[in-house]
Amino acid sequence: KPTEEDRFRVVAHLLREIDPLSRGLSVGILVRTNESGRRIVDFLRAECKGQNVVHEGRGTIADNPVVALLLSLIQFATHPGDTLAWQHLEMSPLHHYLKTRKLTRHTLPLTLLRELQSGGFGSLIRNWGAILEKEHPLDEFGRKRLQDLMDAAGQFDSASSRDCNEFLRFIESYEIHELAAENAVRVMTIHQSKGLGFDVVILPDLQGRGITESGEIDFAIARERGQPVWALKMPRRLIAQSDPVLNEQLQAEDETACFDALCVHYVALTRAKQALYMVTGYPGKTASAMTPATLLKTQLTGDPKPKEGTHTTIDGEEAVCLYESGKRDWYLNVPIIEQPEEPAKVPLLSKEFADLPSQRQRLIRVSPSTQAKHEMNAGSLFERSYRESLDFGTAIHELFAGVSWIEETDIDNLIAKWHQQSSATDDFKQQVISGFHRAIESDEIRRALSRPKGNIDLWREKRFEIVLDDKWVTGSFDRVVIQRDTGGKLLKATVIDFKSDEIASEVDLPSTAERYRPQLSLYAKALARMLGLAVSQITCQLLFTDSGVIIDLKSE
Repeated sequence: KPTEEDRFRVVAHLLREIDPLSRGLSVGILVRTNESGRRIVDFLRAECKGQNVVHEGRGTIADNPVVALLLSLIQFATHPGDTLAWQHLEMSPLHHYLKTRKLTRHTLPLTLLRELQSGGFGSLIRNWGAILEKEHPLDEFGRKRLQDLMDAAGQFDSASSRDCNEFLRFIESYEIHELAAENAVRVMTIHQSKGLGFDVVILPDLQGRGITESGEIDFAIARERGQPVWALKMPRRLIAQSDPVLNEQLQAEDETACFDALCVHYVALTRAKQALYMVTGYPGKTASAMTPATLLKTQLTGDPKPKEGTHTTIDGEEAVCLYESGKRDWYLNVPIIEQPEEPAKVPLLSKEFADLPSQRQRLIRVSPSTQAKHEMNAGSLFERSYRESLDFGTAIHELFAGVSWIEETDIDNLIAKWHQQSSATDDFKQQVISGFHRAIESDEIRRALSRPKGNIDLWREKRFEIVLDDKWVTGSFDRVVIQRDTGGKLLKATVIDFKSDEIASEVDLPSTAERYRPQLSLYAKALARMLGLAVSQITCQLLFTDSGVIIDLKSE
């Protein structure tokens, strides 16, 4: 009794004999489920070297030994007691590298964590992937999965997290969708193939569950004139068949399921432009279910289990042809397309390229909010008053962020929404609300939050990423007011940054504002680059919520 792998092997031999990609022929291998698609893709990539096989279904990237090994490396970094992860490393090609570098199960985790903290998961995977490639050259699919893992790690690094457990969970749920590519064998579900056409269609997934039964049904719903009359949680099929009313419902469900299955396979059978290959196996003497394979054999040969056929070979593989129509060697009339010659490889320098020092300049990551200059006792960082001050600043910032233009904002509704969403204590909420009311009663603050005349754009809580002076700047504008002329041309912009500092007297205001000059200067440069304005056209303002004043800082 042939197995699934035997059918896949016939498909591989078909691809090698027809050589469709070299002839410029499109190929679609249609399956019922994404899981079946993944299995046949793995098999064909191993058996058909040089053939580009693409799975156009969603799937995880942990389907390759390269990914599994590098994930074990990260697992061991954060869980040094995980003996399974360590033994996986010892059995892998990395064992030789670990031994030569004297990295033991006691020293490796700390080495990995240092590398992780300095460069992130993307850097760690890229470096250890290069080591793995050097110790044991990877096949084409292994290199592809390594790149997929690096792409996923780069996406995870964008959140600035260094949590290994969180990264492993992220990869476990991470999915990719390989899109259609030119000159590729495309593997997809029958549903995905609707509306598409291929020169060659191969159907290797026609066996399995029968199409004449719907399987176990959770609920039976009787309908009259389209309206439900009664509903019942359905018992097991054997019991339902013993009751005439339930059996009638069961038959109706089976008919619907059968019709749906026929429609699906009609789609599969009508995708081919030039050749359709249906690969099935002998179901065995006791098999009685009417599968798509059984149905097709019955229709084409008159026998659901034909034992006779024409013995043939496909690329040296023996097979039995139960039915054929047309010319078997039709593809010989399609000439092979001559591939352009590859340019001569330029030899590298005396050393291997991988051993040469990197020419890439590593950007320093900077956040404007860290540029403010402060002097304080380190012990005060752990005092309750300091933490409460930070919480107060965050809370009042949330309220100001909800103000578009002060004259157009329903302040009471804004406060009510914040009060409902905040998890702080009622006393703390009342302090924040009182501070917010005091601030917006200030004439200076009301003017800063009022809509100016003219053509105006407003940004609130606008996050940005930009490279300035070889630095990767990550930040967020609290509030930006952009002014244009009547034709839409940019004229100038104002950056307003909220500060909740408690200032003892007006004398201290200038020195306090000066501490924030580096932060606002960085904001001005970033905004000028984004808008295409000169830095001199950017005004920077500090809005002190506690004092109710606005301080202008001239752009440097």
